[in-house]
Amino acid sequence: MSIETLNIETDNVNGTLRRIWTVIEQRGWFVRCLLVEESGDGAKTWVQVSPYGERKIETLRRQIERLVNVRSVKLEQRSRVRPSMFKEIPHTEVVL
Repeated sequence: MSIETLNIETDNVNGTLRRIWTVIEQRGWFVRCLLVEESGDGAKTWVQVSPYGERKIETLRRQIERLVNVRSVKLEQRSRVRPSMFKEIPHTEVVL
């Protein structure tokens, strides 16, 4: 199973993260990890996702990029073997 990392820059506006999360789940991806930090007048979000079945990450990247208050989305691909800076957290612990 591949793990993909999206680096997302957004405006720091209420509801932006919820819209991103919704698009990810509705497009057939599982959020494995989420990290957000404030950056000047915006926010930087790193999301690790893995697909349910066959999905193209480039399609998801473009869909997130179209959301309101999203400035840019960059893709960094990682494999399950390569260590990551993220600690995987259970889905039930994430609070939006």
